[in-house]
Amino acid sequence: MPRKYETRSDASKRTPTVGRRDVLKGLSAAAVSALVGSSVSGSALAVDSATEEGGEPVIYQYFHTEWSEIEQNVDVLDDAGVTAVWLPQPAIGKLGWDDMSFQGSDGFYEGQTSPFGDRDPHPPAGYQPVDLRDFDGTLGTEAELESLIETLHEHDIDVVIDTVLNHMANPDAPQDPWGGELEWPQFDVERHFTEVPYYDYTGEIRDPQYDVPLLALPNLDTLNDEVQSLHIDYLTKIAELGADGIRFDAAAHVWPQYFETVINPLCDDLGLWRVGEIWDEGDVSHLQEFVSTGMDAFDFPLYATLKGAIENGDLSGLHANSASGLVHANPSAAVTFSQNHDTVGPNVQPNEEEGHSVDLADAFILSYPGTPHLYRSGVRQNGPDPLDDDGILDLIWVKTHLASGDLIDRHAGRQTYIYERENNLLAGISVADADATHTVETSWANETLTDHTDHGPDVETDANGEVEITVPANGWVMYAPEDGGTEPPVGSVTVDIDSVTQDVEEGEDIVVDATVENTTDEHAEQSVALAVDGDAADSTSVTLGAGASTAVSLTYANAPAGSRTLTVSTDDDSATA
Repeated sequence: MPRKYETRSDASKRTPTVGRRDVLKGLSAAAVSALVGSSVSGSALAVDSATEEGGEPVIYQYFHTEWSEIEQNVDVLDDAGVTAVWLPQPAIGKLGWDDMSFQGSDGFYEGQTSPFGDRDPHPPAGYQPVDLRDFDGTLGTEAELESLIETLHEHDIDVVIDTVLNHMANPDAPQDPWGGELEWPQFDVERHFTEVPYYDYTGEIRDPQYDVPLLALPNLDTLNDEVQSLHIDYLTKIAELGADGIRFDAAAHVWPQYFETVINPLCDDLGLWRVGEIWDEGDVSHLQEFVSTGMDAFDFPLYATLKGAIENGDLSGLHANSASGLVHANPSAAVTFSQNHDTVGPNVQPNEEEGHSVDLADAFILSYPGTPHLYRSGVRQNGPDPLDDDGILDLIWVKTHLASGDLIDRHAGRQTYIYERENNLLAGISVADADATHTVETSWANETLTDHTDHGPDVETDANGEVEITVPANGWVMYAPEDGGTEPPVGSVTVDIDSVTQDVEEGEDIVVDATVENTTDEHAEQSVALAVDGDAADSTSVTLGAGASTAVSLTYANAPAGSRTLTVSTDDDSATA
């Protein structure tokens, strides 16, 4: 069988998102909040939507790699089928390469090492910002970053930029070039911070649950209008460089209300997808608190469960009914991972390369719901890069081509877990020391299923959709029909308009709410479109299970004055007001 990642189709090139960046720049936070709060969200991004091949996106994380070096690797990313890359914060920081250290070597902070030992230097570059206006930093110049983004976009790969909003660099700085003590040219200690170490300054702490320093770093007062205005300028500049998404570093140290009222509405207007780092490995509701403000979140509870499951040989906590992660409560908001620059994957030792256990964890996140991101330590220095691994490349192909649909547990065992992405993929992982064979139900009757990772033979489902599959010891299988799956049956779908305004004022945006219902006992996939006086105005798509319904909102933007006929239609039905 040919390697799956070689079949990636060439996608059409994007048209850059155009937001009202020139209007936003320089406005007060209150004015921006009022403006963007009523705006239409930016266009959907590849990192936050189904792939053209019918699967789900994959993010690849770069860390401690210069912009020019990444640009030289874009063809590899494209060939691998990666959907987006996550890049560190571009703002100038206080630490350069000479200030970081490997285990046992000299650096600015004595004794600090990466969780990966001597495979990554520490502390991380870019996460102690000095000036948010200056993008010429340790990883390269602003011009090099802009060139990298343009090249990635030419290959239809989205760019997620890391941002630090809750703190600035610690004032205790290297002698060169700072002279031993930092100042922040944009910020004043007594007006813009709640706490600054070494200055013996503590301002107003409004809520100790959020408004607390991270690692003794100077804590910005994000409720200060001037701080908000500078953050608005900062994110706007990132968007103007062409970024498609934002990662909020240490989001749990920022008031959720700040994200809800200022930052996320701004990102909506700029067309920026966003994901927050809420480092809580046990409380899904804590992540949901930030998700409710309008962002996705890294699924730390699932990471902790996945790491423990593989290390302890017990997959029970991963089952759908365990609710162990954000992915079970809100899969569309979950960004999953087996490790990142701050955390190690299962069975990783500080001074050794990642091994098979991390590959097994990646097989899980590359077939399970959620948006996965991949990371390997030390890639800049000495590899190994997962994009050189045929097994990982096959899994990326599986995720981007097959891994979509509702999650169904087919065999929720202690050492073997088999699950289906309804109508698309039958996946199995195992931590058993011997091959594990199980008979399970599937959505396919009398169908030949192929393991698209070449770990198992073809199998035949019976008339009831049952099939016997074998998951190799400490391994995985990814079964689907050879052609990637047949189109699911499409049932009749009806649509009702719930509320609509017909008398339109000049330039008004009208939001049309409708309910779409699948009236059959079969899976349904259809488009939903809004027409105004017979002319197309907006559209979306829906995927519905048997008998399911969903609400959709469509927008008639910048309307001319007068009475209009508004029609919402699916492939099978229409409703007019």
